[in-house]
Amino acid sequence: MPIDWQVTDTYYLVAHFHYVLFGGSLFGVFAGLYYWFPKMTGRLLSESMGKIHFWLTVVGFNMAFFVQHFLGLMGMTRRVYTYPDFPGWGLLNLISTIGAFILGLSVFVLLWNIVLSLRRGIPAGENPWNAWTLEWAASSPPAVHNFDEIPPIHGRRPLWDLAHPESPDEPNASKENIEETRTDKNLAGMMCFIISEAFFFIMLLIAYIFYNFSQHPNPSAQLLNPLKTGIFTLCLLASSFTFWRAEKRLGSQDHAGFLVWLAATLALGGVFLVGQGMEYFELFQKGLRAGTNLFSASFFMVTGLHGLHVLIGLTGLLIVLVMALAGDFKTGKTGAVQTMGFYWHFVDVVWIVVFSTIYLVGVLS
Repeated sequence: MPIDWQVTDTYYLVAHFHYVLFGGSLFGVFAGLYYWFPKMTGRLLSESMGKIHFWLTVVGFNMAFFVQHFLGLMGMTRRVYTYPDFPGWGLLNLISTIGAFILGLSVFVLLWNIVLSLRRGIPAGENPWNAWTLEWAASSPPAVHNFDEIPPIHGRRPLWDLAHPESPDEPNASKENIEETRTDKNLAGMMCFIISEAFFFIMLLIAYIFYNFSQHPNPSAQLLNPLKTGIFTLCLLASSFTFWRAEKRLGSQDHAGFLVWLAATLALGGVFLVGQGMEYFELFQKGLRAGTNLFSASFFMVTGLHGLHVLIGLTGLLIVLVMALAGDFKTGKTGAVQTMGFYWHFVDVVWIVVFSTIYLVGVLS
């Protein structure tokens, strides 16, 4: 991808690498250390020093590595012992350096907390967190054989079951209670997917704005036709309305109406994709390809990936239509329709932002 070419071997890679490994891993390691330190040693870590350690780590980590994203986008390469005196580079590197020292100080606070707690920390007892998993039934620190007597295990949280025999964990609860509290896995999975894709498109649009508005204004944007694309945009937005109507008809047990509105949704989404294909063909005819310049690379990347999401959505809607024709939703189980609806509305919202950024603001400016 064009952005990969731009940021390869720059400080952007350093920032991203540390956000994944440090932010995504080491914070979890610290949390696990505070949680299981009492079980390993029989002593509690100081809570006040733990709060100091946490905030120093958060502030130092973000100061050290967040600004490196901007240094990488500005062209500063990694693995260098010095750098040119370009505008802004010195200040951002200074901020990163201060953050690194704060981060080092946070580690010192943690080590000092460990030393003091080992010497005169508050005795932890067997279960200082009032936790419900099995390790907290052993002494702190645990004996070599762990338990003098193995606790009875009837569910996921054996200590909860021992402390609350009148209200045991789900495996011993009634089937009705389980059904009431069970999460819709399809819906939960779709929401997680939507959140991840939202961040994905946000990053794509930030890159598009950075390269086309602030750094490399490009006349190729004038080849776009906001009016014609706006017509196809209205079709996509109308498909959200038709899908909403389909859901209403299904909720009223009007299966014929549901099929009509669902088919209308498919048709409108198909019109949008055909329109995007026609736009691409016209741009190719005018000599604009993905590799022509930075504008074309970022334009085709953002709009093409959104088009792929629309195609995936149309495939899902077609599957829902086939299921409806087979009578799968007449029993009242409409989870697939609701899940698909969240995805389809998300695709439409994303296109509103993409159209506003690329066609309205980009072309008109």
